[in-house]
Amino acid sequence: MMNDGRILNMGKNCAAMNMAVDEAILISQKEQPNPTLRFYDWTNPAFSFGYFQDINVEVDVEACRVESIELVKRITGGGTVVHGWDLTYTLVLPRHNAETSVSDMYKRIGSSLVNAFEKLAIPAECYAATEQSESDQNICLTNPAEYDVMCKDKKLAGVSVRRNRNGILFQGYISLDIPPVPVLKRVSKIPEVQRMVLDNATAIKTEGRSISRGVLIKTICETFDIGITFNSGKLSITEKLQAETLVNAKYATTGWNFRSK
Repeated sequence: MMNDGRILNMGKNCAAMNMAVDEAILISQKEQPNPTLRFYDWTNPAFSFGYFQDINVEVDVEACRVESIELVKRITGGGTVVHGWDLTYTLVLPRHNAETSVSDMYKRIGSSLVNAFEKLAIPAECYAATEQSESDQNICLTNPAEYDVMCKDKKLAGVSVRRNRNGILFQGYISLDIPPVPVLKRVSKIPEVQRMVLDNATAIKTEGRSISRGVLIKTICETFDIGITFNSGKLSITEKLQAETLVNAKYATTGWNFRSK
């Protein structure tokens, strides 16, 4: 594993551009390996969907459009994630012969976040998956996976992965605020699932806590322990151009977002 990498503390973008930047960084790892930890936000409320989800089945697409909720499919797996009230992060690693397994990296990421939350006086622990705890619901807020971060039995942070010949991409979110009820209800067409989401939603800014995005990022960077030293960096010109191409050719298209797998 490379010992040095970069931190990208980026601002807001539309859903399509956020996903395009992630993939552009992943593609760049083949020719220009550069481990990258990226933090970013969303211009509008958005739902991102796992690669194998069918957006048309999951949500009322027209209602989301009317209410200006952007919909985008990820290249990583997992279920529906609500964006706009979270801190979203990406970890991208180049491939190499001695790379850490995905499972072990999940564990390292989860443990690092738990340590960050504990420094901020937020009770947290990594989720230990069991056969009995598995759920068929495809909503990330209500369906924790092993090493996701829990706070009082509710999911606070989750992560999904995509690995290919270019590199390994981990896309994660941390619930900073709880989204408004009308937005949470849009994550599913099914009333029972809507109620489950409302009952299980949690965030850092509950129980009187007030922690800013900047403080959260700073603390995560201090505790992020995967064997790499990350320093402040920026996107390359090549990555920017690649992201713009991916927006137009992929992430902003009906063919990518709404086709069934």
